[in-house]
Amino acid sequence: MNKILKPLLKTLNKNEFCTEQGIIKNYCIDWRGKFKGTAEILFFPKNVKSVVKIMKFCFKNSISIVPQGGNTSLVGGSVPRVNKGEVIINLSKLNKIREIDPISNTVTLEGGCILQDASDKLEPFGLEMPISIGSKGSCQIGGNIATNAGGLNVIKYGSIRSNILGIEAVLPNGELHNDLKTIKKNNTGFDLKQLLIGSEGTLGIITAATLKIYKKPSERIVLILSTDKINETLEAYKTITKNFGELISAFELMNKFSVNLIKKLDNKLKLPFSGNYYCLIELTNFLDIKNFNNFIIDKFGEVSFKKMKIIIAKSESENKIFWRIREEIPLAEKLLKNVIQHDVSLPLNLIDKFIEKSSSSLKKLDPKIFIINFGHLGDNNLHFNVFVDKILDNKEYKKIQKNINKIVFSNVIKYNGSISAEHGIGQLRRKELKKFKSDDEIKKMVQIKKIFDPKGIMNPGKII
Repeated sequence: MNKILKPLLKTLNKNEFCTEQGIIKNYCIDWRGKFKGTAEILFFPKNVKSVVKIMKFCFKNSISIVPQGGNTSLVGGSVPRVNKGEVIINLSKLNKIREIDPISNTVTLEGGCILQDASDKLEPFGLEMPISIGSKGSCQIGGNIATNAGGLNVIKYGSIRSNILGIEAVLPNGELHNDLKTIKKNNTGFDLKQLLIGSEGTLGIITAATLKIYKKPSERIVLILSTDKINETLEAYKTITKNFGELISAFELMNKFSVNLIKKLDNKLKLPFSGNYYCLIELTNFLDIKNFNNFIIDKFGEVSFKKMKIIIAKSESENKIFWRIREEIPLAEKLLKNVIQHDVSLPLNLIDKFIEKSSSSLKKLDPKIFIINFGHLGDNNLHFNVFVDKILDNKEYKKIQKNINKIVFSNVIKYNGSISAEHGIGQLRRKELKKFKSDDEIKKMVQIKKIFDPKGIMNPGKII
């Protein structure tokens, strides 16, 4: 491989590639440690010109490419496979913010820009990004777009797909597709950027994008309420959305087991009350903060209020503590073994039936099963993860994983949901996709892939 690549390497700066396996292996394993691959070379292009150069060479020589951002994929979408001769193009050096336009409320930034860095740059302008996710300190914008990342603010700003105005991308043959428009209306035929969004690096590499940005709220109120039953949680959701509408910037669900998990990271992070389900709710630009507590009680009504417990953060520092409880669940979960993850979405009026039916069936399968259930209730998204609390060898793990997935996914389909809400397909859900997409849908996806990538070199083994 290195012999084939030698002519290309001569045209690049020495800091734009790496052949040392001691370094490369760190980029060949996913965040959860479940997918491990191999690569002989790792590219760090410092500009779009270098990306074009690398892509053209790989296309000409039929070398498979794995695009990589912050490598925070939870479905094995950003790592190579084992011994497949794939090279990694990591965009971490392509990280400039090209323009902040406070008049149009747009930002144009490169694909390797870290989400938190972009947010920090917008802070002096009183503006914020439309996306916030737990991995914001390491995930990159290109990867966020390539996976159509969801996150905590979808209920307020919509998905990242609805906030992209323009995209610059290098296609598999090395052609530069430049459509970095900043206009919000553009009705000129097929919108090619929408194909690149959510394509998980299988159609090209996103090198830059223009996004909508928003005025940062002048203040926020964070509260946590607890209920004993999931249907009571849904009633609370209905009441809050009815009374607060667009003031809601987040509405997060956490079950008791997931909240208790965070004690493994920090025993000080705990709530002053108990319940089977918790909701973290953030409201922004609420005008009457002093009377908010009385307002909440009044809007809930005495009867429904008695069924739940509510605590309202008294300061911004308490706001941050409440958010840490939600954001650290995935980190605490990572400490456990034998966790089978599911990122699903369901109609809100059927979520309670899905949770009750799935939980009951899983407990019958094995009494040592516990549900780590948390997610973005405001946009139908549940991380319905299943923890098997016993020692399993590889054969036993695969068997129970198959049975668990069968229960969860059959119920997702029964209740008219989706098997992937925000994490994508990657390597993890490739087989399930064939079962839950129609033959006609798969056929059209394959046809689109061939139009963009006739040699099949872009992120092979992912999605299709």
